[in-house]
Amino acid sequence: MYQMFPLLAISLIVYAVLALTGAAGPLWYEIVFIELPMVSGELWSVSWGDVFLLGSMGLLFVELLRATKTGSDSIMNHALSVVVFVVALLLFIIVKGFGNSIFFLFMSMTFLDFMAGFIVTTVTARRDLAVGGGGA
Repeated sequence: MYQMFPLLAISLIVYAVLALTGAAGPLWYEIVFIELPMVSGELWSVSWGDVFLLGSMGLLFVELLRATKTGSDSIMNHALSVVVFVVALLLFIIVKGFGNSIFFLFMSMTFLDFMAGFIVTTVTARRDLAVGGGGA
């Protein structure tokens, strides 16, 4: 079951809880997480939205690695990734609190996840057919 679960769904759930409950504030993604002085003399402000995107990119990396596996669990993972993308798209378009750049970039990651998964699975299946002597 672990192999079938799309990891970006975790990020979607975290964002939805923070946005819909308002527990962290209506614009939680703009709250400064840390400020780091740079050698250039500038101050780099890292917001919670930046941290959210960084964590989501880490999960996307793991999803892309998992996309190289074949099997029924992998196919189900890709199908569930499509569901995560569609839910994210609908939230972005319809629900207040989701129409911002942070969530748009996250939604783009969910699109990349399912597209890369299907493309990698298709290329892998073609290669397997060619090696097995059944393909063109």
